Amino acid sequence: MLRAIYDPIQVLARTDHGRIVPVLVTWKGKSYTVAKVEERSTRTIKGQIFEAIPVYVVTLKKMLLEFDHSKKSWRLLGVEESS
Repeated sequence: MLRAIYDPIQVLARTDHGRIVPVLVTWKGKSYTVAKVEERSTRTIKGQIFEAIPVYVVTLKKMLLEFDHSKKSWRLLGVEESS
C-alpha cells in the first residue's frame, strides 16, 4: 500500500518517443534509480496537465510520481517501502 507523501522532488528524466521517462529520483537528499516505469495516467485541471507515473526504484518497492506539464515540476505522491 502506498503511503501518501505530496513532496516536491527532483527527477532526472529522458524522453522516449515524446514521452517523459524518469531515470533517477532525488527525495530528501537520497537518489533512487528507476528500475521500471508502469502504466501512467493523465488528468487535466483548469487546463493544466498532470501525469501520474508509477515507478519501481532500487531500495524501495514503488514510488508514485506526478509531473506538472505546465510548471515542468515533479511531486512525489506516495511511496511503498520494502518490507
